[in-house]
Amino acid sequence: MPTETEKSTSAPSDELDDARIDDRDQEESDGITLPSHVAGSGTLDRLVDTARDYARAAASDNTLKAYAKDWAHFTRWCRMKGAEPLPPSPEMIGLYLADLASGSGNSPALSVSTIDRRLSGLGLELRAARIHP
Repeated sequence: MPTETEKSTSAPSDELDDARIDDRDQEESDGITLPSHVAGSGTLDRLVDTARDYARAAASDNTLKAYAKDWAHFTRWCRMKGAEPLPPSPEMIGLYLADLASGSGNSPALSVSTIDRRLSGLGLELRAARIHP
């Protein structure tokens, strides 16, 4: 039988657990839920919230727009070189990245972070098309 101290400390926790379960039920449409055998664990609930926030941030409109521009840039570059963008060979992607790093014509060399983002945009498009170079 719980002591008075245990009762007083467990009641708010039980209420918080109920609130988390209610919140989780409302957010099931977000696609991230815990299996029922671990639901209400506190730490995992916070990780679900963190994962949900990451998933939302990863699909921001600005990021998707930038990735679309990256794909358009790659396809234009391929066509200027006389190659088709799909399916891309690892060698063509390597040459594209080398061109970005060295700069060409009036285009200056890009920073590593910009090249990394461009590569992420290519990867997203290729995964969406289910093409793996």
